[in-house]
Amino acid sequence: MDAPLSEQEQTAVSCRQALMTEQTNRLSLLNRIARVLLCLVFIHALIGKLMGFAGTAAAIAAKGLPLAPLLLVAAMVLIAVGSALVVSGWRSRLGAVLLLVFLVPTTLLFHGDVGDSGERIQLLKNLAIVAGLLLLVEQDSKG
Repeated sequence: MDAPLSEQEQTAVSCRQALMTEQTNRLSLLNRIARVLLCLVFIHALIGKLMGFAGTAAAIAAKGLPLAPLLLVAAMVLIAVGSALVVSGWRSRLGAVLLLVFLVPTTLLFHGDVGDSGERIQLLKNLAIVAGLLLLVEQDSKG
């Protein structure tokens, strides 16, 4: 059986708990900010796809993919639902996975030409976003 804590030990434990609570709240605020920032690029892309649906569908078709308008609608649903889940924090692991389902094939199909410096930048940017989404999946899997 453990011996009871002295008054000094109880005070130290209380101080540590208060500090951990403060750090958790601060991290929670940072976590919320990070989620919004991570999804800004997807929200911007969704608006662009909505405003330029025909042009985006034509770009998809130009890659030789069948049913370009249907693929575009599916991509828009993945982006909208995934972003909403990540930003809200509700089922954000699923949201991150949905965004990865959109981002990985899109990156490979549209930004795979590393010889083109513009495409290489887009590829690297997307890889950084993939990393952020993977961190979110891992973070949320721990509870």
